[in-house]
Parts: sequence; structure tokens; C-alpha cells
Amino acid sequence: MLQLNENWDSYGRSREFQVDGIVVDEDASNSLLIFTIAQQLMIDTSEKIIEIKYNVNEHCPPMEIRNDMGVRVYMETKKENKNLGSYPLCIIVRDFNMELSITNENTVAVKLKKTADECFLYAFVAICTSISGWKYCRPVVVVDGTFLKSAYMGIMLTSSTMNAASTILPLAYAVVDSENDASWKWFFEQFKHAYGERPNMCVVSDRNESILKETSIVYPGMPHYSCMWHIWTNIRAKFKKGYLKLSELYFATARSYTLDEFNERMSKIEEIDPRVKVYLYDIDYHRWSRVHATVNRTWTMTSNIAESLNAVTKYARELPIVELLEYMRTLLERWTKEKLLKAKCTFTYLGFKFNKELDDNKTLSHKLRVRASTDYIHTVLDGVRRYIICLENKRCSCGQFQLDELPCPHALTALRHRDESFEQYCSPYYTRKNLLRTYEIPVNPMPDESK
Repeated sequence: MLQLNENWDSYGRSREFQVDGIVVDEDASNSLLIFTIAQQLMIDTSEKIIEIKYNVNEHCPPMEIRNDMGVRVYMETKKENKNLGSYPLCIIVRDFNMELSITNENTVAVKLKKTADECFLYAFVAICTSISGWKYCRPVVVVDGTFLKSAYMGIMLTSSTMNAASTILPLAYAVVDSENDASWKWFFEQFKHAYGERPNMCVVSDRNESILKETSIVYPGMPHYSCMWHIWTNIRAKFKKGYLKLSELYFATARSYTLDEFNERMSKIEEIDPRVKVYLYDIDYHRWSRVHATVNRTWTMTSNIAESLNAVTKYARELPIVELLEYMRTLLERWTKEKLLKAKCTFTYLGFKFNKELDDNKTLSHKLRVRASTDYIHTVLDGVRRYIICLENKRCSCGQFQLDELPCPHALTALRHRDESFEQYCSPYYTRKNLLRTYEIPVNPMPDESK
């Protein structure tokens, strides 16, 4: 039995549940304790955060149970005192959606969808920092789904992009029942409401059929590209013959900068196993080949940034739904502070990765020779090979200049010949200026429950 006293604060939150007793196993986990309390007090953990505290000494602040270790400490404390009335649990219930909306007023807070009988079905969150920062990043959206391990046993869907330092900017996250047409359609609808649609926008993901289908419905005409690593795992599973020889060749083919390079490498793949060429053709070259892409995806050839985000949230996915959403908010809050500090400590024109790429290209450019044809068109000689560069159109016959959107070694040779700087020939999405703007709006912390 639970005896319950409750007070309500100015935010409409039910506060300070005084619990006289609750029956759980001695080896109970934190998630089980929260689940048991939620059941007996009829608290919907898809919308509310439960915080559990207990007093050991009236002169000391209450101890908060945050994890399994906290539960074990509480159990041991109870066992040491035979008076079962000692150390009662104090249950505080917080409204995540309301607090998030108040502290981050431009947030597309928690969009909820319920079933006909008022049961939780979906939740979606997009933070104002990401919404504002998105326009300073290349419009390549990487989406993925990963399993939850809590009592809800649903799926967390995420969308991310890369910033000017080539690190992760999470855009939105959602909790749904499963990966299916309905859940992905709802996710993309909420994403479109929050972020709209931009020119040259594209989505990158694994080969999930629901993602392919629903992006074309919610974003008609927007290209969807496949993660080249997921395609390779399918090739390795389907075609055992010669896959060791194919590995390096396949990835080089996917990353090819010119059609000539691509066709030459595809011919070599066909020589090793003709079935692989047919398989790749049936997928459609534009989905996995950089040179065939109708929208420039630059270096985003995989969904690795989504996999990295999944790794970071591995243990958080054991939490109840609202606590998971709060974990994601605190993660974004911490990352925003850290990345803004790094951006302020960056003194190069480009972000770290792109500055390194440019330095590598500069090193390669010193062995090349140049011959000018016009003010903007140059011929660059690399041994017996000849490359044509048009600086005005930011193109080179090697393909790198236009696909990387960064001066290739041949372009840098031409620029050095003209005694011209490289800055105007780099994508703005790689610059320190854009990196600073990405994080100019902070993620505000949630209020303390005592306020």
C-alpha cells in the first residue's frame, strides 16, 4: 500500500509525494523502482519525470536515487534500521514538456501522439539551438533508429548533420513504437514542421524501406542516399566469392570523383563477381555513388554520425521515456557549450578537419606545374597527367574541387600562380564563422524542482 500526500506548484506540477512504503526486491534496479512507483501512483512516464529522494538526517539535504547504485545504498540504509517508517521516499513528478517550453521558448518542444484510448504512441523533440544552427550546416540529414531497453521497449529515431568542424549536430529525436511507415512518416512530418525544406537538401540512411518510402512522401523530389557501409555489409553477406578483393575496390568506386574513375572500377568489380555489379546497378548508382548523386553529399557517404550518436546514448536507452528525452537535452546542452568553446579557440579560417584537408592539398600542390589559358582557366601538369581548372566555376577535371567544395591541389596551384587566396573558393559550411553561428543560441538548463 502507498499513502500519498501531494502539493501542486505554480507550473501545474504535482509535487512531493510522500510514500510510506513500497514493496520491491532487494536487488531491484532503478528502472524497476521507477516502474513500480509509476504503476502504483498511476504516473504516465511518457509525459512525466519521476525523481526519488529520501532523508537520512533532517539537517542534511535529501539523497537522490539516480541509478542502480543509489537504489542499493537506499536498500542497505533501510536494512540497517528496523523501523520501517524510517527514510521514506519523497517522489517528485516534473512536467518535462512544460519546463522545456518555458526554458527554451523557441523549442518545438515535445510533440506527442497518442492512440485512440489515450495511450502514448510517439514523442518528438527539436531544440532551438539545433533549429537555429541548422541553416549554418550543409543540408544533409542523417537518420537512424535504435532499440530502447526500458519497459516501453520502443525505438528512438534520430536525425543529425555535420557542423563546420565535421562533428555531430543532433537535429531531432523521437520515441516511437517501432520502425514502420506510420512512425517514420510522423517523424518526417514533425521534422519538416521544425526545419522546413532547403535547397539541395538530402537524407542519408541505411536501406530501411520505410525511410525510403516516407521521405519521398513528406519531401517529394528530395533525394535519398544510402550509407555505403550498409550496402557493403549486404554485399559481404550475399556474395561470399571474392569479397576480400572487393572491399577496397567497392569503397573506392563509391568515392570516385569522376565517371571515368567510376566506370573503370566497376569493370574491375565485374571481373571479380558479375553478380555484385548487377546488385549495385539495381540499387541505383545515384544512391551510393558520390559522382552520380544529384545533390552534393560531399563527405557524408555513411550514416556513421547516427551510429556514433547511438553509441553515446547506449545506457540512456535503458531509462524511462521522459528521462531519456531529458538525457538528450542535457547532452545537447553540454555539447553546445563544448563546441562553442572550441569554435572560439579556433583561429583558422576553416574548421579543423577541413583546414587539415586544405593543408594536405597545399602540400600536394607544390610538385605541380601550371599554365594559364585565361584569367580563370588554367592547365595544371602532374607528371604526364593534365588537369583543367576553371576558378570562376570552381571546377576541376579531377572532380575534387566541385564535389568536395574545397580547392583541390590543382586549384591551389592555379591560385598560387595568380597570387590569390583560397577563402572565396571554400564552402561557407566549412568556415569558423559558420561554426560560431551554429551554436550562438544556447540550450537552457531545466529549472530546479525547488524553484
